[in-house]
Amino acid sequence: MRAIVTFCIPVLVLAACSDGSPDPDGHRTPDPDAAAPAADTGVDGAGGSDETPASDGAGVVDRSADNASTADRASDRTGDGASTADRMVDGATMPDRVSTDAITAPDRANNDAPASEGGSSTDAGATSCAGKPDATNTGVPAGTVLTIVSQDVTVTQDNTVIDAQDIHGFLTIKASHVKVLRSIVRGHATTATTAIIRIDAGTDILIEDTEVAAAEPSVDVDGISGANFIGRRLHVHGGVDGMKLGSNTSIECSYIHELISFPSDPNQNGGPTHNDAIQILSGVGIRLVGNQLVAAKNQNAAVQITQDFGTVGNLHLEKNWADGGGCTFNISHNGAASLTDVFTTGNRFGRNSSFSCPILKSTKTTLVSTGDVWDDDDMIVPIQTHD
Repeated sequence: MRAIVTFCIPVLVLAACSDGSPDPDGHRTPDPDAAAPAADTGVDGAGGSDETPASDGAGVVDRSADNASTADRASDRTGDGASTADRMVDGATMPDRVSTDAITAPDRANNDAPASEGGSSTDAGATSCAGKPDATNTGVPAGTVLTIVSQDVTVTQDNTVIDAQDIHGFLTIKASHVKVLRSIVRGHATTATTAIIRIDAGTDILIEDTEVAAAEPSVDVDGISGANFIGRRLHVHGGVDGMKLGSNTSIECSYIHELISFPSDPNQNGGPTHNDAIQILSGVGIRLVGNQLVAAKNQNAAVQITQDFGTVGNLHLEKNWADGGGCTFNISHNGAASLTDVFTTGNRFGRNSSFSCPILKSTKTTLVSTGDVWDDDDMIVPIQTHD
């Protein structure tokens, strides 16, 4: 029998909580680009929290109805050898139960591009993906030995590195120059509106070769939420939305799929969930490059863009594979008088959208589309324009 060593360590957690600001339907949904408020200091009890409270920071998710949802608008027209102690670096909330009974990541095709050392999330540089992202070339590389962490983890110190961990809890980042590498983050049951990985504050954050797998899907849980980060070769599944993104963010070579729908969502006035692989409510300097983004045919969109919480601009969607939703890319000026500075280039679309609608833009949206084609025949896709 393998020996298990357990560490019991008191932990200091910095928690920031706020009611946020009301969304157009009256739900309290903070701005994804808002700075986190000054944190209160408290002590985390043994065993960790049962919830990850929503805060006013960059990582707080939105559960408001998409004001220009696809369904509404379309209907108008019809590892390594490091010890456990070494991995529990300063600045991360120390789990009270860390098992050294390591597990090994399942097989993954070893055809990835070399891992980058990261860098500024505002300067992602050239992106090279190892073909179409799927479960074989995203997430934790094959053979990586993972250390199980049985609690929520909160990062509060700059330059923290989390590597080769299997986190059975939520991961919240409130620091800069943080790296999350070769890990799985699972969350747990909660009634808080949150995301499994949530960036509340900080810049120059890298999340790479990591899987986000919702252990307990619910109407309140998304995959990743935040701003000022690079996400590379991520495998995200099991949330209502795969990601909610803010400014200075680049998502590259990642696979987002298997969004979980619910027939009744209190945040949608009791209606069904509005699922998006990626949702953008505000933000500038956002790049989605070389990803596979999949929504089911009866879900909202692979990419949903509005300006409900602020201006959107310098937004580039390039060389993605996308499918599903009412319309697969749903781009709306909603929340402002107009929307410009949005570019779609070389994207490849499946035909599984419920309105045969690869791209929908609103009447006050100016979109620059170049080389966006159907994946099965390389023909240029149509773009619908209406509100």
